[in-house]
Amino acid sequence: MIQYLPSLAGVALLSFAVTKLLIPISHATGLLDRPQGRKTHLGAVPLVGGISIYLSVLFCAVLFLDLPESFIGIALICGLITLIGALDDRYPVHPYYRLTMQLIAGVTLATVGGASLRDLGDLTGFGAINLGLLAIPFTAIAITGLCNAYNMVDGIDGLAGSLTIVSLLSLLLLANGQAPDNQVALLAYIATSIGVFLMFNLTIGPFAKTKVFMGDAGSTFLGCAVAIAMIHFTQSNHAVIQPATALWLVAIPLMDMVSTMVRRVSKGRSPFHADRTHLHHILMRAGFTQQQALMAIILAAAVLAGIGIVLERAWPQSEVVSFTLFLMVFGLYFKFIFKHAFKFARTVRQLVFKN
Repeated sequence: MIQYLPSLAGVALLSFAVTKLLIPISHATGLLDRPQGRKTHLGAVPLVGGISIYLSVLFCAVLFLDLPESFIGIALICGLITLIGALDDRYPVHPYYRLTMQLIAGVTLATVGGASLRDLGDLTGFGAINLGLLAIPFTAIAITGLCNAYNMVDGIDGLAGSLTIVSLLSLLLLANGQAPDNQVALLAYIATSIGVFLMFNLTIGPFAKTKVFMGDAGSTFLGCAVAIAMIHFTQSNHAVIQPATALWLVAIPLMDMVSTMVRRVSKGRSPFHADRTHLHHILMRAGFTQQQALMAIILAAAVLAGIGIVLERAWPQSEVVSFTLFLMVFGLYFKFIFKHAFKFARTVRQLVFKN
């Protein structure tokens, strides 16, 4: 892994250069996020962060990493997801068309892309759950689910990117020394490129005057990349972690998506109906600033990922314990965030902001 450290600098520099190059192009093509409706930011913001991350990682992976041929198919699948997201950023695409394309991407990944969710692990204590022919639909659902989970959570500056970094660095920690160095390096490449994006997105230092968003192209690409990484590193030929552990590494986006969609359906709305009932909205209603909500959610994600890492390292054969604990945490989240969201918001406001 050490031999790839110099190339990480190349990833960072290229990410910076590509982002700067894409900013004027976004103005020329209309790939901009303008304040309207629920969007309250100032001015038109370029939606190029996701495209920059994808292009930078792809170029550096081809240049610096000796990856297997299956990487070509995976790169094309991720490119398709990024393209659909970019089209949605520029010309709003109906949610069900996006969903269809994501499912097709998942089916393609499972059939010819070299990554398939075939084994769910021993989640019940009665042996590994092998999916057989169900591997294809399960892979498609996993890809589509995380694409939408990271897209839905992308509601405040830095959140989707930071959550992705938590997931990737946690997986990198578990895979380092267990998986081939070039595959671990690819995780670091994506995290590095996201880090550069966050400097633009959060207007840190010299990037304060060049704010960019990742757009749907970025959030869906990151969800797809995380899903593929989790599938790759949990399955038999490349397994370095349990499938149950992967749930802990993506816990916040996954739980937020499920709770939000269930809430919308329970109110007779489309699960893709945009509203302000995500976790970050609830925290901000409780009195948190965007920055405070960001830090609180990232801390929660890091704690949950840490639990998964500890369970993986301390009890590597206790998948049923890990899965059971995850369901318990999910149940608590669902109870307090879904059923008692506004009461939760009022309680937090009273406890933290009573002065």
